Amino acid sequence: MTTVVTSISLQPSGDRARLDFRAGAIVPRVIEQGPDSARVALVAGGALLLGGDHVRIDVTVGAGCTLELEDIGGTVAYDADGERSTWTVNIVVETGGTLLWHALPMVIAHGANVDRLTRITLDAGGRVCLRESVVLGRTGEIAGRVSQRTDITMSGTPVFVEELVVGEGRDVPGLIGANRVLDSVLAVGERMPHHGSLVRVLDFEFPGSLARFLGAAAHQSPIDEVWTRWRQDLSRSNGALAHHGAE
Repeated sequence: MTTVVTSISLQPSGDRARLDFRAGAIVPRVIEQGPDSARVALVAGGALLLGGDHVRIDVTVGAGCTLELEDIGGTVAYDADGERSTWTVNIVVETGGTLLWHALPMVIAHGANVDRLTRITLDAGGRVCLRESVVLGRTGEIAGRVSQRTDITMSGTPVFVEELVVGEGRDVPGLIGANRVLDSVLAVGERMPHHGSLVRVLDFEFPGSLARFLGAAAHQSPIDEVWTRWRQDLSRSNGALAHHGAE
């Protein structure tokens, strides 16, 4: 199995943070860079996700830095006659660092077979706010299979594991049912205000919150409101990138 790796690292370095990256299946494009912050767009380098593709994205945010990532275009896991593909994200946030990532939807087409894994490792004072969406099938089709797992470790201690396998016409009683859109914002390192949103928000025992929408169509999701507010709250709290609106 050949894994194509994209890496992005923002580290403190004197008067200006050092931004290093390597393009893989996903190509980073620098939008803006400041003394201790950066905004980076993520662009697909070709058709994604095909059967047999193995994509990995490694993100490191150094101490006291703020990195904002923005997907440019969503991802479709295409019909692969059941051939397995993988999408792995490794996030490391060092002491006092912040990662804000607005990921656009991944659509699981009929015949796709995708394993998604997100690992988040935070040092003390590190924070992550991650927007993620999965759409089961294109309009009028039955989705393929997707297994998605999230592992979170804080200060060396595992604090959260979530795993869900859906698709191939499966209903998951009490979790997915007949819904085809799973839209979430996950905040780690800080418990977020609820802002009176219509979305239910789960506050963890550790500092963190999860807002999630289950529904029949992506345009019905109110998660955009949650992302905008949580992103603004985290930006204001550290002063970096606060002048940008949500994309």
